Amino acid sequence: MLWPWLHLVVGVVLFVAIIGGLLAKVPQAKVWVMIARICYIILIISGALMFSYAWHEHPILTIVKIILAVGLIGLIEMAFAKKLKKQFSRVMFYAALILAIIVVIIGFIMTDGFPLFH
Repeated sequence: MLWPWLHLVVGVVLFVAIIGGLLAKVPQAKVWVMIARICYIILIISGALMFSYAWHEHPILTIVKIILAVGLIGLIEMAFAKKLKKQFSRVMFYAALILAIIVVIIGFIMTDGFPLFH
């Protein structure tokens, strides 16, 4: 019961870190980048611990979510790199937000809204 809540709360923190980091000025963005990286680690660990439950219920969605989540991490890191080099791109910002929303939606589909709606 702990892991889904941890995954959800840290996912929300990551979402805030994405927005905060990409909209902040460069010195403040570095703090958001570090917060996002800590979130990745926690999300990967909690996701790995919940993998077997998800795999038994939705094997294809589990694979899709893993691929999209890894892609999201890469996209966020590319967006942060451009931000820190002062080459900010709104396209990267919106792409990261849209992909984050898609990953969240897939997660809620896989769990039927748990832990938020149960």
